[in-house]
Amino acid sequence: MSDKEFLFLDPTLQKQAVNLNPMKNKVELKKQKQKQKQKQKQKQKQKHKHRHMDKWKQPQQVDVKDPASLQQCLGPGCVHPTRPHSKYCSDDCGMKLAADRIYEILPQRIRQWQKSPCIAEEHSKKMLERIHREQQEAQTRLKDMECHFHELEAIILRGKQQTVCHDEESNKGARNNTNVKIFCVSCGKSISTQVALRHMEHCFSKYECQASFGSKYPTCIEGTTRLFCDVYNPKTETYCKRLQVLCPEHSQDPKVSNDEVCGCPLVRNVFELTGDFCRLPKRLCNLHYCWEKLRRAEVDLERVRALHKLEELFEQERKVHMAMTNRAGLLALMLHETIQHDPHTTDLRYSGVS
Repeated sequence: MSDKEFLFLDPTLQKQAVNLNPMKNKVELKKQKQKQKQKQKQKQKQKHKHRHMDKWKQPQQVDVKDPASLQQCLGPGCVHPTRPHSKYCSDDCGMKLAADRIYEILPQRIRQWQKSPCIAEEHSKKMLERIHREQQEAQTRLKDMECHFHELEAIILRGKQQTVCHDEESNKGARNNTNVKIFCVSCGKSISTQVALRHMEHCFSKYECQASFGSKYPTCIEGTTRLFCDVYNPKTETYCKRLQVLCPEHSQDPKVSNDEVCGCPLVRNVFELTGDFCRLPKRLCNLHYCWEKLRRAEVDLERVRALHKLEELFEQERKVHMAMTNRAGLLALMLHETIQHDPHTTDLRYSGVS
């Protein structure tokens, strides 16, 4: 507002206009004072931090005129005063004293540990013997399954070398003439028993493709062949962990020719092999549908179970070894002590004193 405009105002308005300027000045002064106080507080905090770091890094210098306030550091051979709220002048003195204590106490604790037997140590040794025995059994089981795997491949090869018998085909069709209905375990539809295996296999493959079983790492197992699928999926960046034989997503059944024989080994009383093979055409045999794939999957599943068992046993062995090493470690020997009241008693398990 200019001076000319100020002269023509009403007297009451002139007083209000005059009183507004001091109020503005007071508000500005308060803001400036608050800013200065905040800056001072920040500077004090920074100084306090630097002083605190200097106290921890260097020994504290105390006024020599007051001898009552001086406390000597407990470090070996140290004559400096202590830091505030500490028994040492620096971290090095504390580490030196701790090392001297270990050298002084540890040999005695080791001799005491070796003098009396440890029950936990004996239990761990027995557990290791059991684990090693189970590991040998699992390895022999795995070797047996590997031999069974090669035997199955030889049986499948012998079955494929058989010739197709059309008389057996006509007899088979007349014998399975009954039309019995069952329900599919996957979709629940009512189907005939003659095509039940085919229908259930297709339903299983359709629903199995909807789920994914993957891992970020491929399978690396020595001495095993044809186990996991291990097909890499760039979208999810994982390797497929289904059985290679049963993976419906990355492996398809080969097309069956008209002159291909079924070749399934025939059995008597469910488990007894007769030495004969089914010589029906493979595309018409509903009784032994996908028998090679199912037999291979059964063998592969047993091999995977044996490998999982071995992995669990190796993990148990690692934990037992870790417990045995920690039991006689530095920290355990320094923290725990067994008092032997009777010098003639060497085995403290029966004395009742610990």
